Amino acid sequence: MDLEAVLYGSDESRESTAMVELLNELGVQFTYRRVNRDPSAMREWEQLDGERVPLLRMGKNSIVRGFDRIKVQQLIGSVGC
Repeated sequence: MDLEAVLYGSDESRESTAMVELLNELGVQFTYRRVNRDPSAMREWEQLDGERVPLLRMGKNSIVRGFDRIKVQQLIGSVGC
């Protein structure tokens, strides 16, 4: 099963940078949406949660708020990547 991964982050957020590094390390293909540069990314992020970055959306239903290495690894493992 291949889920679309979208990461909402910000240039000022160290956690966003760490999440990018983690996803790359795990071999996850993702789209990186910078909420501080892209108004449409900001609107999407606000509709999902809008409380903190990074916010990772996998598919339609799975969301990881903040930098949570274990949760991301569990999520990736559960989809067989």
